[in-house]
Amino acid sequence: MAPRIRPLILLAVLVLGPGARGANLDGSSPPEGDAEAARLYSEANDYVTSMAEGQYSYSYLQFYWKRAESNLDRIRKVYPDSPTAQMLQRSEAKVGPYALDYFRERVLYNLELKRLGAFDDVNCAIFLYGRAEDRSDAKRDEALAEIIEVLSRRQRWAEAARFPVLTAHRPILLGTIFRIAAFYGVDSLVAKMQKETPPAEQAAAHFDALQAEGLALRGRPRTELFDFIAAHPTDEVRDAALNGIVERELLIRRMQRLHIAYAGSIQTVHLVALNVALRDDVPAIAPKIYGGNLDAAGPILAIYYAGIGTAPPRGAPCAAHLAYLQYLADTDRFDAVATYATDNALAGPARRAAALKVIELYAEAGQTAEAEKARHAFAADFTPDADDAALAEFRGRMDSTAIPLVVREKTFADLPISDPCVMATAIMEWSLTPNRSQRGATPWDAVVTRFAGGFDHLPKPKSAEVGDAASTLKPY
Repeated sequence: MAPRIRPLILLAVLVLGPGARGANLDGSSPPEGDAEAARLYSEANDYVTSMAEGQYSYSYLQFYWKRAESNLDRIRKVYPDSPTAQMLQRSEAKVGPYALDYFRERVLYNLELKRLGAFDDVNCAIFLYGRAEDRSDAKRDEALAEIIEVLSRRQRWAEAARFPVLTAHRPILLGTIFRIAAFYGVDSLVAKMQKETPPAEQAAAHFDALQAEGLALRGRPRTELFDFIAAHPTDEVRDAALNGIVERELLIRRMQRLHIAYAGSIQTVHLVALNVALRDDVPAIAPKIYGGNLDAAGPILAIYYAGIGTAPPRGAPCAAHLAYLQYLADTDRFDAVATYATDNALAGPARRAAALKVIELYAEAGQTAEAEKARHAFAADFTPDADDAALAEFRGRMDSTAIPLVVREKTFADLPISDPCVMATAIMEWSLTPNRSQRGATPWDAVVTRFAGGFDHLPKPKSAEVGDAASTLKPY
């Protein structure tokens, strides 16, 4: 350094003193910067303190909470020498009730997950399904199948195929996608899946049986169905073919019994009947499917006869008793519906299924008080059995023409269901209901708040990069 420059530097140090500060990064003077830093902190703290979870949508909440973090970042970067920045550096401040690092690393990441979970019906169901990743049970499997069905019905085939599942759940994934493709006649996808799926996985997912049932439901020429059975002569395929014919015929007859208009097809939550001008003589077609062996056709024929009004014997398949209960309700014989399980001495799984069906039928008929009474008689609230009863009642409400269901902001959040997977099933079935109706604010934020509310004791994100992306609002 040149000797003549040193005196100037020394003079500056003596005049300004050792704590002298230059201009801030934005060119403001120290007093201006101090005031702006204090304002930014006050605003950030106000955003987090005054905007509580459950009072706003997660998208709205995230917009302002990320802006709060942006304010804090700006204080640190633009006004690093301000008293406010020094306070932040010493971790003497909080934003709302949260420590600064906890807010940035954990709260905002968790908020991003909740925002995504509340985005739409499918995201909400996936969020609920993922709440218990270590679970493996029938209710969680049912929720998975419902999610895959909704994705497939919306022709989001690639998303459905890529849905992350364990190897043990591959048959559910593949079978659900294939079922929708086969039932709706997406022949190109059927062929693609048959070509690309190993034979063992095809067998586990019941591809052949699903294709036979699909041919029956779609009303394809029965010669085509018989040719398929001849090429795949297994009991599973024969049962699926007759089952599809029975499902289709009972669906058509029910629409006629209830005087519900239909055109070329009939759509329900899980079934579709196409080309309904084609009708089947079920007792006559059953022997052709089974090569004259009516004993093999007996259990499925019992469902058919029950569905058209013939009371099944006590030992009939559970599905036959449920079909007869549906017939009794459709013909407004609710006294017989209420006492059916007792009158027929049903026991075990059949009695349980009948009790749930009664709840559903009351709700479908608009008999709200009776449905509530039957639900409470089935199980106390917020128990596993109560979840099943609440789902049964909700299914009836979805199908009701007497009191059409209109979903509002708290409709799902107020359902007496405690299992997130059962709630996911309810949401997905509603999304497949042909006559679904919704008014007001979307209901998914309230569901996420109910099942995942709060920001205490959160783990760190598994990926630092993802956590940073969730907390950062750019540009500053």
